[in-house]
Amino acid sequence: MTLHDTDYRGMRTVCSVWLKAVTANAVPDELPILARSRQGLARLLTDDLAPLRTLSMALMGDPAMALRVLQQANVVPHRHFRADVVTLEDAAHMLGTQTLLRLESEAAVDERVLNAERLAPYRRSAGRAVLAALFAYDWAEIDHDRFPSEVSLAALLNNLGELFLLAHGDARISRYLELVEGCHVLPHEAEYVSLGESLEDLGHVLAVQWGLPEMVREAMRARNARHPRALCVMLATQIARYAFSAWRHPMQMDDLHLAGIVLELELPDLAQRINRVLDHFNRTAADYGLAPLKSLPIDDTGRPAVLPAMRQVVFGLAPRQDDYAAAMTALREGEPVDRESVFAILLRGLHRGLGLNRVVFAAYRAREDALVAEYLVGTDFEPSFNRFSLSRPDGGLFAGLLDAPSAVWLNDDNQAALAPRIPVPLLELIGVTRFFVMSLWVRGRVIGLVYADRRTESCHLDARSYQSFRELVGQAVRCLEHLAE
Repeated sequence: MTLHDTDYRGMRTVCSVWLKAVTANAVPDELPILARSRQGLARLLTDDLAPLRTLSMALMGDPAMALRVLQQANVVPHRHFRADVVTLEDAAHMLGTQTLLRLESEAAVDERVLNAERLAPYRRSAGRAVLAALFAYDWAEIDHDRFPSEVSLAALLNNLGELFLLAHGDARISRYLELVEGCHVLPHEAEYVSLGESLEDLGHVLAVQWGLPEMVREAMRARNARHPRALCVMLATQIARYAFSAWRHPMQMDDLHLAGIVLELELPDLAQRINRVLDHFNRTAADYGLAPLKSLPIDDTGRPAVLPAMRQVVFGLAPRQDDYAAAMTALREGEPVDRESVFAILLRGLHRGLGLNRVVFAAYRAREDALVAEYLVGTDFEPSFNRFSLSRPDGGLFAGLLDAPSAVWLNDDNQAALAPRIPVPLLELIGVTRFFVMSLWVRGRVIGLVYADRRTESCHLDARSYQSFRELVGQAVRCLEHLAE
């Protein structure tokens, strides 16, 4: 199945001034390589007998060096490579030892260009990316993937936005990391409060701008969680994050269960493989300024043990009226030039303008008679939720919305009557029983529905937000009608 990589026209329409400014003249060279990995690479590159596989694994140990090599390989024409170079083995083979030595020697080194305040978090973020790459490679081999190195590389660069801001010196990223690692705020909410933008969007803009392989870009788009290779990358990224939190993250069991299902592994087998990868990573943990990471704890049955979870701070996102007004104006004045632009504006208006934590447009696919998530916002770090899909025969309350233009606010007053009509698998997926949902009809035909919530029951929805939700979705429908003429 072909993965879907947004061409980004829609997101450019609503891209913030900050995001445009920070990426305008961005180059891969802004990410310094790690001092310890530079020493190891220099030794390896002077050994003419070093296997290509060994060299590529050494490159994989440093996201910045891997980025340089990959990008350089894709800008230099070569008669043996007619398509994009998508693995570090191919990139190293194409460039040759002398070019690699030049790239290594010309690269800025982290300890020389980063001050003490930025150096430690940059190395830590790089180490987390490397661990994610190791998980992804191991799992791709389990799944008999033809190109596990391609999947691993996508995992290595999955947190490109975070690494770039740490190298770039943007003070906002320090606040973001403080919220995520110190206060255990969900990354989506920490982004909203400290950055005002999505790290996933930033990473994707850079990946497109720098011509990185399609797999790298695809794995940065939430909707691709329904495809196994992209999901492998997303889960590897998340589970590396849990390892760095000493296995006490409140969301980790959901993702461990999903990984077991995707890989067709029992949890004891998955736990053993995770710990073997951790043992391998810990041999080089000092390269990233880290003490050895703890193994995934295992109970008497061999399954992952549930430790006391970290206390998690929950944010109700503050509505931003100017963002809502901007989205409404753009849709009313017919600014969108295509369908993608309409949904980019709509979802941004609902997420930022109304402070709705998670917003999804699920397209109705008549051939499958099912709803499948196509556009999502506020869900970057939730691989399970990003697999949002529902067959119409099993849709219950949601299926009813596909029969006629309608909207529902599930709240305290109608809970008793409507909650039993929500399919149990969907209820387990979304984890809340308070949300907005509205079907979209264009030229007499249903095209899907928009779902939105505030992630937790403690962050209440209200009548005013529901009215604004319906008005903005309705305006998006009118815009889509105009485009369909």
